[in-house]
Amino acid sequence: MSLIDRFKGFYVTLGEGFKSPTTVQYPKERRDMGHRFRGLPVLVTDVSTGEEKCTACGLCATACPNNVITMTSEPHATKGRHPVTYTIQAPRCLFCGLCVESCPVKAIQMSHHFELASTDRNNLLYDKEKLLELGRDIYDEIEQTPSGEWVEVTRFPEEVVTR
Repeated sequence: MSLIDRFKGFYVTLGEGFKSPTTVQYPKERRDMGHRFRGLPVLVTDVSTGEEKCTACGLCATACPNNVITMTSEPHATKGRHPVTYTIQAPRCLFCGLCVESCPVKAIQMSHHFELASTDRNNLLYDKEKLLELGRDIYDEIEQTPSGEWVEVTRFPEEVVTR
C-alpha cells in the first residue's frame, strides 16, 4: 500500500466525518413520521359532538385478518348501537389498515403511535378507553373539513394531503 493510497483513504474518512449524522439519539430525538405511517389503530370521536363515532357494526373486526379486534355492543339512545367493549390486541396486529378501510363511518384511524414495548403483556391489550384517549391525540394530524372530508395535515403547514 503506497502513501498515496493511504492519503486517499484518509481523505474519504475526513469527508465522511464532516457530514451530518444519519442516525438520531432515539429517546431524546425523534424523527418525523411520514404522513402514511401506520401505527396503532385508534378510535376517534366526532369533533362537533364529542361522542365516539363507532356504531358497533363489526366490519372492522370482520376485516381484520388476525382477529385482533373484539367488541360487544348494545342499543344506544340516539344512534342504533354503540360498543360496550372494544379491544385491540397490539402484539398480534399487522398494522395493515384493513379495519380503517372497512369502517363506513371512519370511526377507526391509524395513528402514529408506535412505541408498544412493555414488560407486562396486559399493557398491550388496548381497551375502548385507551383507544379513545389515543384517538384524541390524532386530531393534531387529521382534521375534518366542513364538507365532511377527512384531510391529513402534515407537519408542514403548506402541505395538506387528502385521505
